[in-house]
Amino acid sequence: MNQMLPRPLFWAEAAAQKKNRAALPGEVLAFLLIYFIAAVAQSLILSIPMSVWILSDKSGELLTGLQAGTSPQELVLRLMEQMPDWISLAALFGTGTMGLAAVIYCRRIQKRSLSSMGLRGKGAVGECLLGLVLGLLLFGAALALGSLSGGFRLASKTPVEGQLGLCLLALLGCLVDGASRELLIRGSFAPSVGFTTRVITALLLSSIVPAMLQSSGTLLSMTGLNNLLLSLLLGIWVIKRGNIWSACSLHAAWIFAGGFLFGFAPAGQHAGVRLLDVDLDLYRPLLSGGIAGPQASICVTVVLLAALGVVLALPAKEPAPLPAAGSDEQAANKL
Repeated sequence: MNQMLPRPLFWAEAAAQKKNRAALPGEVLAFLLIYFIAAVAQSLILSIPMSVWILSDKSGELLTGLQAGTSPQELVLRLMEQMPDWISLAALFGTGTMGLAAVIYCRRIQKRSLSSMGLRGKGAVGECLLGLVLGLLLFGAALALGSLSGGFRLASKTPVEGQLGLCLLALLGCLVDGASRELLIRGSFAPSVGFTTRVITALLLSSIVPAMLQSSGTLLSMTGLNNLLLSLLLGIWVIKRGNIWSACSLHAAWIFAGGFLFGFAPAGQHAGVRLLDVDLDLYRPLLSGGIAGPQASICVTVVLLAALGVVLALPAKEPAPLPAAGSDEQAANKL
């Protein structure tokens, strides 16, 4: 297992630099605290433009809905459906609070360098381009498999008019989103956990906890399973590459392809920013994901499982040297 999943060099660097160490439960609690603080900060930032939009453009509809006896939940859902594109794009950039919180925690609390967060090595631009290509290829493979099996169908071969500029802006937002999540999960959390436990344990923990947060607290669904598989794939990819550059862009490409490039939307309704319209066959939920979208599709599951097998077989680019016999780190690795 040490040969297949060796400890990355930047994990060892993080362990050597870390001043304030905590036991495994403490690291998990620290991650959850940072995550929720960043989420609250993001919500507060986004509440300003959303409040302006509701009060300026939707105040009449809001009052009409209340007078008609519409429940608050239905009213909020209606407003979310009619939310302008610029607010959904702002939400992508708002996830930057996660990356900022992770950097502040590592630099100020743990006294770690940016290099120990995986932002290391030469060829960062090349790594980012590699991640973008791989992310698009992975989602494209899932789309091709779904098309062949009848779960997805390209509604039009021509791009949606007037959406190219917004899609480019969405790509920038997805890069912020993907990088912020990877900084928090694979840059901050995984190295902290990896110091006190084995690599496989750190990998599983830093994959399961974020996947559960993204899947509303449960992995007992196709969406939860696919989120876990994607998280595992990104975690193993970081271990193999020895940095998080390409994982940031791979995660971003995955978000961009599903949410903006191919225009997947629940119940087959296309709304908001998208470049190409792809319809879902709601009568084949296992293949299309149903109203949950392609993230709940078995096509995505098959592609991610195949990618996991390939990535696991790759040699590590920059493994850390094994700890000396009898060292504290070797003792921790036996836990």
